[in-house]
Amino acid sequence: MAKSLGKCTCVLMRGHGSTVVGTSIQQAVFRAIYAEMNAKLQLSAMGIGDVSYLNKEEAALSSAMNDGQIGRSWNLWVQRVGKID
Repeated sequence: MAKSLGKCTCVLMRGHGSTVVGTSIQQAVFRAIYAEMNAKLQLSAMGIGDVSYLNKEEAALSSAMNDGQIGRSWNLWVQRVGKID
């Protein structure tokens, strides 16, 4: 699996789903949740027409910006889990 991941943070495995890694549990959970959300958005976008993908620089900037939001998202998810009966 490590070989399949390479420098990536997410790998899709036919018949098994996805594996997501991060430098912390919070980052891995954040990436897993948003990978699924983004996959759904991409599928919808592909049904509309051509998709314009981020280049390497845009992807790196997006990743850095997302890393700054992990704490807020994590706190929200922890609150929601705490409210489960």
